[in-house]
Amino acid sequence: MTVPPTFNLHDLGPQAQMMSRNCGNERMAMVMQYVAVGSMIIMAGVAASQVLRDAFGSSHHEHGRSR
Repeated sequence: MTVPPTFNLHDLGPQAQMMSRNCGNERMAMVMQYVAVGSMIIMAGVAASQVLRDAFGSSHHEHGRSR
């Protein structure tokens, strides 16, 4: 059985930037730049949410509610 390749999201930005530099098609280069910027924005959001979750705890806890 063949295992499909696994790609990490944090590798997508630099890979897309490299591909856009080596691409001969100007439109495809712009798409690759948008992919690179978008993936970097997503990874920054994921990292920020993780930092906030670690700093302030999970939002799944019931604070201030009594039974």
